Amino acid sequence: MNKMIVILTLSMSLVLAGCQSTNGNTKDVDPALTKGNAGNFFSKSAWQSCAVGAGITGVGCLLLKGNAATCIASAAVGCGVMMGANHYLEAKRSEYIDKEQRLDAYIYDIQQNTLEIQAVTEAAKGVLNKNLATLNALNRQIQNESISRNQAKNELNKIDANIAYLNEKLGRMKKVESDWVSLSSKEKIAGLNVAKLNKQINQLHKQISSLEKQINIVSKQRSVVQVS
Repeated sequence: MNKMIVILTLSMSLVLAGCQSTNGNTKDVDPALTKGNAGNFFSKSAWQSCAVGAGITGVGCLLLKGNAATCIASAAVGCGVMMGANHYLEAKRSEYIDKEQRLDAYIYDIQQNTLEIQAVTEAAKGVLNKNLATLNALNRQIQNESISRNQAKNELNKIDANIAYLNEKLGRMKKVESDWVSLSSKEKIAGLNVAKLNKQINQLHKQISSLEKQINIVSKQRSVVQVS
């Protein structure tokens, strides 16, 4: 029963993590951000799908009287570090006793995270560049009164939605980065050579910083454009 509680707690923690910063409203968000793989990466639905899958797999394993450590590891499949550093670390240590094999698994997973962030960043780049051009045009149009107040507000609402949506994803990415840093620290204490892992964490950080820089540029220009 205690092991089942552990797995259910893991599932609930993932659901809550996915719900913390979003109301799920993407009505005004550019479809280029919400569709395809880039839309799924670091999304609320990805967190919740992981949580549901973890719960069903883990509890089912326990009901079949599986080994507790194996069940927890099975529940974690597909979630990666999204489950949180401690749960992920426990799962990988159960799955890979050999430290080098475990390190290889970490590097594979963090490289996948980095590729996912890169996909989101590429999708965001086109949208944010378009938004920046729109803001510059709006600023001129508002000043020379060549656009109606409602038209301007409608355009600004779309840009605000894009910024908010990307900031939510950015927050989840930073949580993933923080979990990788925490995991690396714990494994270093346990005697694992984490130099290769830390190199990958640095690459992850660069990708996150690139996205954050793009968002900040558009956010700064957005603060300049006001409709009275």
